[in-house]
Amino acid sequence: MPFPPLAGVRILSLAEQLPGPYATLLLADLGADVILVERPGTGDPSRRFEGLFAAMNRNKRSITLNLKDPQDKQRFLELVDTADVVMEGYRPGVMKRLGLDADTLRARKPSLVFASISSFGQDGPLAAVVGHDLSIQAAVGMVQVPPGQESRAAVPALPMADIASAMFAALGVVTALLARERGAAGSTIDVSMLDSLLSWMTLFVVPPVNGLPVRELPPLEPAYGVFATRDAGQITLSVAGEDHMWQALCDLLALPQYRQLSETEREARVREIDPVLRLALAQWPTEVLYAELESRGIAFGPVIEVEQVLQSPQVRHRGMAAHGVGPRQETFVKQPILFDGANFDITRPPPALGEHNAELLATLGSVQAPA
Repeated sequence: MPFPPLAGVRILSLAEQLPGPYATLLLADLGADVILVERPGTGDPSRRFEGLFAAMNRNKRSITLNLKDPQDKQRFLELVDTADVVMEGYRPGVMKRLGLDADTLRARKPSLVFASISSFGQDGPLAAVVGHDLSIQAAVGMVQVPPGQESRAAVPALPMADIASAMFAALGVVTALLARERGAAGSTIDVSMLDSLLSWMTLFVVPPVNGLPVRELPPLEPAYGVFATRDAGQITLSVAGEDHMWQALCDLLALPQYRQLSETEREARVREIDPVLRLALAQWPTEVLYAELESRGIAFGPVIEVEQVLQSPQVRHRGMAAHGVGPRQETFVKQPILFDGANFDITRPPPALGEHNAELLATLGSVQAPA
């Protein structure tokens, strides 16, 4: 593929914090011209966390507009005339109060794709409720804390609702653009963080409502976990029901007494087997154990500190890191989809607030750009 597949697509982003920026990050990395429309003076609230903003906003441009100001609102409308997509992440009703809702903008430009990301969706009894990631995870059953044991330790680190809704928003946008190429009009896309994470929870939600057993996750398999090795290293094993892998592991570790146990039997005896397995693995140097597990086809992986992930030989081989971006020579993680074996370069560092005001406003016709 000679050029990024979304080259020529322009996206105006009014979506802040994490879901919208991650969605537009994916689209920008695939070639879209993403323009952050930020509030003057402060910009996206995530700018107060420099690393977070940088991670989410490379390959984008920034313009500052006060959408409550008539002149700036007109400038935004003229930008809409040049755009394929508008993405917003305000509370439901805010865009309508600004006079910039989907109906208004699509009446002006019928081919426009208008995408909204919100906590609970554009309608329903919780539509007006503000809820960040933790609240969404709890609302779909992901946060299960026994009464009396509430603590900060119960707060999940990975913002899964943010990321899930971002990926569905990006998928919705490219799907709408494909439909438009095939003759459809533009689309109005409603992405709820709640709906998105509920979709990810399908394997936990569907079985019980249909009277079916839920697959225990993570598996209770003894060989599914993190284990210590002899030289103070760590390794993961991820045997998940594969009897042949379990048997090969028992052969390697000289544990014949457990070799013929079925998955059900292993899970039932996990408390007995776990300390025995850990003791056996702790006799092996890490690199030697890696080689043995690989040669025997047993599921495993290294445990790598986050600061070292981009130096991993596999990550480097896959070309997932972009180095030397912009005047600060920054490093970023590329989008993970390979097209015909190739990825695409990150061409812009994260923009300064309003960095592209002059070049973008100079392209507008009816409203004179400020000096």
